[in-house]
Amino acid sequence: MERHVVTGEGLPPQIGPYSHAVRAGGFVFVAGQPGIDPVTGEVPDAFEPQARQAFSNLVAVLGVAGSGPGLVVSTTVLVSDHADFPAMNAVFADFFPVDPPTRMTMQVPLPRGLLISVGCTAVDGR
Repeated sequence: MERHVVTGEGLPPQIGPYSHAVRAGGFVFVAGQPGIDPVTGEVPDAFEPQARQAFSNLVAVLGVAGSGPGLVVSTTVLVSDHADFPAMNAVFADFFPVDPPTRMTMQVPLPRGLLISVGCTAVDGR
């Protein structure tokens, strides 16, 4: 099985030694995407704008990889505070309005003041 690291313009800065995504076996495996603005490097202070940015970053990575939100089969959402779960649900529903993918959501400490990180596995749409 071949493995291809996904790279491209407009992706958020990486905050560690990892790839944004890897294509392998007909799937795209996307690393957790933080709510960092890919242009400015800024992180919104409030949860909802940070969550929207994280999901936008996820969609951008999927696009560069040749996939998209409609091909996502599974997601992992990490939040730093369980109290933000209702807001996360609302943003998740905006990005996956029909036939949403599976989801695992966990509360964990996140680095650099991040409030959310979103990763996924999607079908390779190329």
